[in-house]
Amino acid sequence: MIENGNLIPDKAKLACQICIVGGGVAGIVLANELKDHFEDIILVESGDINYQQESQDLYQAERFPPPLPDPHYARLRFLGGSSNHWQNNTSPLDPIDFEHREWIPNSGWPISYADLSVHYIKAQLYCGVETDGYQTNYWRKKLNKIDLVANSKILETRITKASNPPVRFFAQHGQAIVDAKNIRILTNSNLVDIDYDKQTKKARSIAILNNKGNSFTLHADTFVIGLGGLENARMLLAFNEKYENKLGNQGDKVGRYFMEHPTPRAAHLFTDKPESFDLYQASLYEQKYVLGFLTLSNESLRQHKTTNLRMPMVPASEYTISDGISSSHVLGAALSDLTLPEDTGSHLYNIVSDMDMVLEAIARKKFDSHLFDGANEVGGFEIPMMMEQTPSEDNRIKLGTKRDALGLPKIIIDYKVSDSDKNRLWTSLEIAAQEIGAQSLGRLKLLKNRSSRIWNDQLGFSNHHMGTTRMSTTPETGVVDSNQLVFGTENLYISGSSVFSTGGNVPPTLTIVAMTIRLAEHLKNG
Repeated sequence: MIENGNLIPDKAKLACQICIVGGGVAGIVLANELKDHFEDIILVESGDINYQQESQDLYQAERFPPPLPDPHYARLRFLGGSSNHWQNNTSPLDPIDFEHREWIPNSGWPISYADLSVHYIKAQLYCGVETDGYQTNYWRKKLNKIDLVANSKILETRITKASNPPVRFFAQHGQAIVDAKNIRILTNSNLVDIDYDKQTKKARSIAILNNKGNSFTLHADTFVIGLGGLENARMLLAFNEKYENKLGNQGDKVGRYFMEHPTPRAAHLFTDKPESFDLYQASLYEQKYVLGFLTLSNESLRQHKTTNLRMPMVPASEYTISDGISSSHVLGAALSDLTLPEDTGSHLYNIVSDMDMVLEAIARKKFDSHLFDGANEVGGFEIPMMMEQTPSEDNRIKLGTKRDALGLPKIIIDYKVSDSDKNRLWTSLEIAAQEIGAQSLGRLKLLKNRSSRIWNDQLGFSNHHMGTTRMSTTPETGVVDSNQLVFGTENLYISGSSVFSTGGNVPPTLTIVAMTIRLAEHLKNG
């Protein structure tokens, strides 16, 4: 049942076997997985059934670096969490993502792909995409489309699936836990403190503050915190201030290794046969969209010691991907500063060779008119790629000096895309470009001449917050163990993408669900 936490009396004391803090994807899945195995479960949610600005404002950060999106709006704080605005894109991580790669600092998980593979099957059901998997050959045949790199050892096609319409986790899976007589869902209830016994290494209770200012305590045998990739770290950092860093912060790793999925638009694919890329465009199949994307093979990653990237194909007009228009912008910006760009000759060549599109651009901008009908014909593809980011200690969540309405410190985010990651992206794209040419698929043009803008004002992000309570083998290198148990504790677990050791190059939700199912199995087995 759902109870409004605002109605719970001040200084009340509640108790249960399992306390789940957070009613987003991880919390809802965990409650569903545990409901038939424990007599008494309480799920605590800061928000309500629907969006409320008062609760959402608790996500405001003290400081974050542009162009990183504002974390105030990158997440949603009510039942269902950020699944209330996700696009439902799902793909599993690759086996290599779990491996230690000597060329990737801080890579490697304490679990393997095999530990998650069985849980990925059920995770697909939660995500609304059925259990028909992600095998490219299966979908190529099912959709009667061509895998353009089937014979390549350098590139491969991988599959993403998305439910239509997108699954909102509380709307889709919430009723089962609302109806469960052994589960209480407390809304408008905010975690503000934890009572930890240093001798037994157990969390005894948590302190909850409702939106009316009343506080109450909740005792449990086991606690699972699943508040999201930023809030999980924020809470642990706040609690550790009085517990001498014994809550997973023995190695000063809480909040560190923050990862995102940057989405640089660093290349265009030109082809005279865009129709052959049909597998890479969304097909609606049994209430879900299925499409392929290009990526480097594991063999290629090992050989070239680089990171992976997800390359979706978005059809683009001749006008959109015009080299001449791009060069005219670069040349114009340089001349306005009374300088000349590097490789001026190439830019002039592009402008002359693509003069019809340059004139089209002038007509559109100055006269709001069109000159050439062919300007809107598909000439290739934009590639809003999703790149893998190397885990770095320096990318981190810290506590600021300003406090939110509950009295908790707001976060400060230190973050940048490292030069080494940028260089790896260009390396990966160069490898892809050579193979696309070798396979006679077209020409992949790297937009290095736009590098400054690509990595600054034009850089996009996926709002995937990962790594801040990373899984590891020791407290010196991480925050939770292979079962997501916080180091230094006997009964405090973390759930969500904050435990990811690396981020791969695919959206995290399917893996969050699979790992939550795995955590549930661990809790059920005692």
